[in-house]
Amino acid sequence: MSQIEVHNPFTGEQVFSQPSENVEVINRRIDAAQQASRAWRAISPAERARHLLAALDYFRGHGDAIAEGITREVGKPLAAAKEELTFMLERAEYLCRFAADGALEARRHPEYEDEGFEGRIECRAKGVVYIITPWNYPLFCAINGTVCALLSGNAVVLKHSTAPSVGGHFEQAFGSMAGIDHLLTHAVVDYEVSARIIEETDINHVVFTGSVQGGRVVQQSVAKRAFNAVPEPFIQCSLELGGSDAAYIAEDADLEQAAFWAVKIGRLHNSGQSCCAVKRVFVHASRYDDFLARAQAIMESEKSGDPMAPETTLGPLHGGERAVTGLLEMVRQAQDGGARVCTGGETEQIGGVTFLKPTLLAEVTPTMQVLQEETFGPVLPVMQVANDDEAVQQVRNSRYGLTASIFTRSRERVERFVAQVDTGTVYVNRCNFVDARLCWIGQRASGNGSLALAPEGLQALSARKSVNLDPSLLK
Repeated sequence: MSQIEVHNPFTGEQVFSQPSENVEVINRRIDAAQQASRAWRAISPAERARHLLAALDYFRGHGDAIAEGITREVGKPLAAAKEELTFMLERAEYLCRFAADGALEARRHPEYEDEGFEGRIECRAKGVVYIITPWNYPLFCAINGTVCALLSGNAVVLKHSTAPSVGGHFEQAFGSMAGIDHLLTHAVVDYEVSARIIEETDINHVVFTGSVQGGRVVQQSVAKRAFNAVPEPFIQCSLELGGSDAAYIAEDADLEQAAFWAVKIGRLHNSGQSCCAVKRVFVHASRYDDFLARAQAIMESEKSGDPMAPETTLGPLHGGERAVTGLLEMVRQAQDGGARVCTGGETEQIGGVTFLKPTLLAEVTPTMQVLQEETFGPVLPVMQVANDDEAVQQVRNSRYGLTASIFTRSRERVERFVAQVDTGTVYVNRCNFVDARLCWIGQRASGNGSLALAPEGLQALSARKSVNLDPSLLK
């Protein structure tokens, strides 16, 4: 078995090392999880929600240690790690509220019933949900699937090898509730074992958050499973993948607000390492120069450095020198094609680590790689457009379909934009802002349209059962 190792992106120190667990060990834990699910699903959703709310106290009591572990493992600035924990708790509380308020209750359509027909559709637990979660938002991405799965009556096997301390904390918090053990187990496994878990073991659903290529690999394993001797050969997978999210700054936008959201929150949050970060900006010609000036000022106010330092706003890129080099290559390619670097475009050395200075590109054109590919870092290309129609055309000019955003004062313009763009989420006068009250959905290369969060997220991790009755013979 391969060795799972994690190094601090800033210091280079090894912070985790463990051999990958083998599939036989994980299989025994999945069997225990199936038994746990059968006991857990007998409890009402509202009661499950009460147990989960109580389990969240673990995170409140260990908040500092959790945030520091995240900073050591993935390089997220400590203040941002603490912020992620705060909003993770809020997100989980909303999901518990949905369960308590009846999100999983049987659905009826009495307006279509008659004296010879009565029916309902019930949401039932699937069994064991295998959740593979990434490094960039170790709490957010883990909580989305985990809480939805548990509230729906399932047990969870969580693979969090890129931020293993978080996986351990999740097991501590949710592993035993209501006197039932093995409700959540953290699996430290390599890619080969992970594939075998999907292909060979008694799981019932896969949730994957990560790259497009990672999504392809997961879907291939789900397809292979159909030919293996497993209790449930045909399972669903929920794929939440990358994005090249666009923002449109319309002629009537509040520029101060638009620049703050699109640049500070949309592009630079988490050092630009977010699937739904703003990676392309299209600005109406009448506001182009003003927006660039504001965007440049925001970028030049950022502070790269030691993620443990309170003044640091941008931590090291998770992929290290390779990630910096890849982004610089796209910047140079854009320059060769006529783009102008307004600020950044070069590296700086801090504590022996290479940082890419926040980079603003103007005069970009649609065919440039920096507009076509997902940029995971602090690089923002900005293109001028003549009108709303051209903006929509450019927003749609992508294989991805995660989010898009528009900044305007016109509701009419908003509704036209919403109708014309094909993304799972459309933001209006904000961006890069995931709210538990709405579904998180990917389209096209950004995912398979699976649902996370909101009441629908609980239903998406449930099995459906139709109950068809002839009421005429029933007392």
